[in-house]
Amino acid sequence: MTLPVAAASTRRGARLPGSLHVSGDWSWLETLPGAADSPACLDECAAWLPAPVPGTVADAMRISGRWRDTTPVASHRHDYWYRLRFAATGHRLLRLRSLAGAAQAWVNGRPIAAPQALCDVCEAEVDLAGVNTLHLCFRASVPRLHAARSTLCWRQALTFPASGVIGHAAAEDTPLHAVGLLQPVELLELGGNDVLADAAVDLSAGMEDGAGLVSMRLHLHGEAPAQAMLSICDADGVVRAPLMREDAFTLAAEVRLDHPRLWWPHTHGQPARYRVLAEAGGHMLDCGRIGLRSVRGDRHGCNPFPRINDVPVFCRGARLGAGELAALAASPLAARSWMRLARGAGMNVLYLDRGCAPAADFRSACDAVGMLLWREGMNLPDATWLPEIAGVPCARTLGALGLSQAVGDPRWKAGVPHRPGTLWDAEDVRDRSLRTLYGVDPPRLRRSDPQRYLRLSRALAAELVSDFIAGCRRAGGTSGLALLPSLRDVPLANGTGVVDVCGRPKSAWHAMRAACRPLQVLLGTDAAGRIRLDLLNETAATRDVRVRVCWIGNGAQVHAETEHTQQLGAHQSLVLTPRPQHGGSPDADDVVLATLSDARSGELLSQAVHLPDRRAEALPQAGLQVEVLHDAGHWWLEISATRLARWVHIEDHVLQPAQDWFHLAPGGRTRIRLLHEGGHTSQPGMAPAGRVWALNQDDPVRYAG
Repeated sequence: MTLPVAAASTRRGARLPGSLHVSGDWSWLETLPGAADSPACLDECAAWLPAPVPGTVADAMRISGRWRDTTPVASHRHDYWYRLRFAATGHRLLRLRSLAGAAQAWVNGRPIAAPQALCDVCEAEVDLAGVNTLHLCFRASVPRLHAARSTLCWRQALTFPASGVIGHAAAEDTPLHAVGLLQPVELLELGGNDVLADAAVDLSAGMEDGAGLVSMRLHLHGEAPAQAMLSICDADGVVRAPLMREDAFTLAAEVRLDHPRLWWPHTHGQPARYRVLAEAGGHMLDCGRIGLRSVRGDRHGCNPFPRINDVPVFCRGARLGAGELAALAASPLAARSWMRLARGAGMNVLYLDRGCAPAADFRSACDAVGMLLWREGMNLPDATWLPEIAGVPCARTLGALGLSQAVGDPRWKAGVPHRPGTLWDAEDVRDRSLRTLYGVDPPRLRRSDPQRYLRLSRALAAELVSDFIAGCRRAGGTSGLALLPSLRDVPLANGTGVVDVCGRPKSAWHAMRAACRPLQVLLGTDAAGRIRLDLLNETAATRDVRVRVCWIGNGAQVHAETEHTQQLGAHQSLVLTPRPQHGGSPDADDVVLATLSDARSGELLSQAVHLPDRRAEALPQAGLQVEVLHDAGHWWLEISATRLARWVHIEDHVLQPAQDWFHLAPGGRTRIRLLHEGGHTSQPGMAPAGRVWALNQDDPVRYAG
């Protein structure tokens, strides 16, 4: 089986010595279309706002609090000005590239050429003296389209190689291309003879008999020099090889690396990469970074799932649609944020829709964080996909969207995914699962207690994701594949993503994170109805672990338990049938709780719960207690329960919990750190306030710092 994992890239090399990125504080300004023909026409008292570069207008609006993903600004109806003041002197070459949107440029008030397409590169010789000012103006596209009678081009916006969702057409809510600077502006010395300038790089890598093979071709604009050198660098040293002339304008080399440092998915090791440099005539070109790994399937067909570096790997991730990919490719800030969320959920693969062509920078970003990237077309079993079920965002997001009373809002149903050709949508599927699994009547519950309906819906999403991933891992051991319908919600709410439209993790994200740990314990039953325990170690190191299994009656009393130490080899899975060593005989109605911890440090690595009765009303009240702690500038919640607490959920009005949607053993106690949104440490003066719920806790426990 051949897996479509990208191993080659074509890109413009990044210059090292001889060029520099123009530094300074960028600012931006929004004007009516055509309000200013040049910078001289701008109002001197205009309110310029800070702008991130690289970045888009959407990124700049987020920083200034003027952007919401649910109500995007119609960016095609305004002119957007960017301004940079920088210090430089002399006759220089100014280079502009990767400008998203038709732009005009001025240096110190004098017009210069600007790229009109993302793939264009424009250079202008400029005379600089002291403090200089660069202006860029991205003109509104609607007036130009009306003049050209070309409004249908909005439907083609997603075909641009680095398009992003930062605007919409009012009639059809159609995504538009991004606007902004996607790469820094460069300033170059003149009078040099850099033959590597603007070279196009073809770089590929592979494995052969345990050795790494790196091949590179440089396509030059000028005549290829007689002498040039290729360097492949990592922390262990540098391997050098001559670049040979393949023809008058091409240099090529192939390097063999014996015993290389391998690239691994972040769940299984370090995503090691090598830096590739080309050198000629005293000039150096950064050709990018590349990882060395082998990816193949079982040749005998016994296991349809991939082996990375000849090691079976359990691949888990989510589909990335064309709209999502376009937004990530257009905004480096957004790409880093979403990569962090995907990795945080334990994902190690993103599955692209058919026709999606990720840019080289996006592929490189995936490589850097240890994420595999696959394209649609693989012959995957149906069991590898979780059915599309609408997941409800947290209460904080619903409030931000104006959907606090969401169930009765007409916009609520409008945001539910509906597959063409079916009579039901993703919310109907969820309601059917609520009825069969939790034993509730969804229509009646929506009318009588809509907030409980939403809480049960969130818990159900966590339950289904946890069951799905555990089932896939149990079936494949250390190999296998589990894919979710979507990484993020694109509609207003109720989408199938694990992250909502405001960028907040949903209950499914937390459940996936808990179910995808590299060291994992799984609970289930075998064909004879006995408790089955699966222990998994995906890491490359042998671990001594302690396993504890408890049989709990009525959610409070431990009837029986067993505990023992086990050595888990690297990339090993074990199946055990635990038997009680202490206490009486377990009952068929007992809840079973298993914990996996480090045998030396006692650190909790994973836990799993088996519920013979999964109705929402099956367990008694959890008896939650919450205490707010402030230690060394950090906020913590200490949560305890007198009985087993099922799907504990924290709703904080200010901060974000580091852990959410988990089970808590009877008499157990856990400490949860509260962070500022985005994963940063909470800022001074931001005190927590909120409430803690559980599936078997009718009334929440409120807290405040």
